[in-house]
Amino acid sequence: MLQREKIYAHIDRSYETHLGKVQELIRQPSISAENRGVRECAELIKRHLQDLGCKDSKLVETSGFPVVYGNYDAGADKTIVVYMMYDTQPVDDPGWSVPALEGKVVDQPPFGKCIMARGAINTKGELQAFLNACESIQATGQEIPVNLIFVAEGEEELGSRHLPQFIKKYTGELSKADAVFFPYADQDQKGKVTMTLGVKGIVYFELQLDGENWGYGPTKFDIHGSNKAWVDSPAWRMIQALCTMTSKDGNKVLINEFYDNVEPPASEDLELLDKLEKTFDETTKKDMMKVERFIEDSHGRDALLKYLYSPTLNINGIWGGYTGPGTKTALPHKITAKVDVRLVPNMKVEEVLPKIRRHLDKHGFKEVKIVELEEGYGWAKTSIREPAAQAILKTHREFGHEPEIWPHIAGSAPFCMFNREPLNLPFVIGGLGHGGRAHAPNEYIVVEEGGPTGGLATLEKSYVAILVNLAGI
Repeated sequence: MLQREKIYAHIDRSYETHLGKVQELIRQPSISAENRGVRECAELIKRHLQDLGCKDSKLVETSGFPVVYGNYDAGADKTIVVYMMYDTQPVDDPGWSVPALEGKVVDQPPFGKCIMARGAINTKGELQAFLNACESIQATGQEIPVNLIFVAEGEEELGSRHLPQFIKKYTGELSKADAVFFPYADQDQKGKVTMTLGVKGIVYFELQLDGENWGYGPTKFDIHGSNKAWVDSPAWRMIQALCTMTSKDGNKVLINEFYDNVEPPASEDLELLDKLEKTFDETTKKDMMKVERFIEDSHGRDALLKYLYSPTLNINGIWGGYTGPGTKTALPHKITAKVDVRLVPNMKVEEVLPKIRRHLDKHGFKEVKIVELEEGYGWAKTSIREPAAQAILKTHREFGHEPEIWPHIAGSAPFCMFNREPLNLPFVIGGLGHGGRAHAPNEYIVVEEGGPTGGLATLEKSYVAILVNLAGI
């Protein structure tokens, strides 16, 4: 049995060193969408795994960016796959109050000191904190209580395009595991712990329309806007196509058979929902997102049902023609929309794009091109009754928190690749800490203790406890 207090004391003494390691990882760019620093970041993580004592630590090549693999043999009865992501979103969005890759520590009330940087909470902060926790166990002369198989991918922000290649190659090793663990920081800005049991699936694609394929409008380049008097507009044509896909308010998808496979909440979900609606703090949730209201001014259980069990069709961005400062009259020759669909149980990834293609063709928009940007992946869930989930629950309670348990969230992650054939492994997510503004300016993770949430030391201690409790599943 680990002497946890010795490990916790070491973590407290090592705060500055551990903080520096988080900053080092953040300062190494790994922007997968721009192929900026990704391989260098993978090499950095590989060195950390080697320092930890992982045998066979290496970069596993794929058709895209490499997966960092490491196998730590503790001689334990249980084996845990530790899934991590080391790539991040771009940093060119306006509004940063500090340089996005500097890893600067700033004072941010009411939390105290935070690292404000791209990747701080999504998810380099947690990745390095978990490695710090493992190193702290060793530093006290003790052994990590489970065998660990590290899988750190560099394409999560690109839809985990090539992770299946790695899983196929390493199915034999991965199948020896008892569960998959994703280190995260589960506290909201008030300190409440949210325990998540699943994710929605995702399909991401572009819709493109240009005058050359359409046979109308400018065919090679944008022309003067005055020509709209006698030349068709691909931009208006695309907008008309998009408008056929949803109700006028944009909240109901009108694509034929879109909702056919959507399952109602399972009985276990309903049990969790009964408890969740009693503690759900929609004011805090809205404040974190800076939104005034939910769709149809829904509240409580109604809002939760929408969030958890509604598939979505979302326009992430749309552009064409001139979008710079001032004025420039133009008739665009091409317009593009980036779109994603979020899948709930029991929707199937492979059915989404064919349904959209049929819809566009039926409504006379055969010229609109669909470009698949990600292969996509399905939804995934773990039962709260699963022993690995109970280990996370036990950890939260040991630290004095009764978590708010969510059947799943509306976000997506590639857990189905571990959760279904051929591995069929339960996956769990957890850790005590807080951060916010993922994918946005001023992304942050709390590192100081004493505020409404845990800081870096608490996050690392919670990972130690999770490893102990996973050893007992």
